[in-house]
Amino acid sequence: MGRTPDEQFLHDWVIRSLKAQFGREYQEVHINPGDEKNYELKGHYPDAVFENYGQVVMVIEVETAETVNEDEAKQWKEFSKLGAKLSVLVPKELHKNAMDICWKNGLAGKINIGSYQVEMKL
Repeated sequence: MGRTPDEQFLHDWVIRSLKAQFGREYQEVHINPGDEKNYELKGHYPDAVFENYGQVVMVIEVETAETVNEDEAKQWKEFSKLGAKLSVLVPKELHKNAMDICWKNGLAGKINIGSYQVEMKL
């Protein structure tokens, strides 16, 4: 199941924000927003891949409200086998749901679940 245009915009915005935020901490940050295939890692195209000295240090997958589900857990399992730490970022209000999915799929302890929150102040 695909994302709505609004969810896709949010997904891609979070990915680009990761690159902007962590671009100074890592020598290279590769991103694959939307349908872009800018960087391949062992036949996969994770949302963000962080490298230092030519070594992949971390892989990040960004999920939205529409994609925190059992189907995506299959992809998390595949990405957890890529040889680098996998972090999955989910909307803050779905952190517990993502943790439950990890437990049900034997991923607890194999991946890190982080969260993001978009806040607008007027």
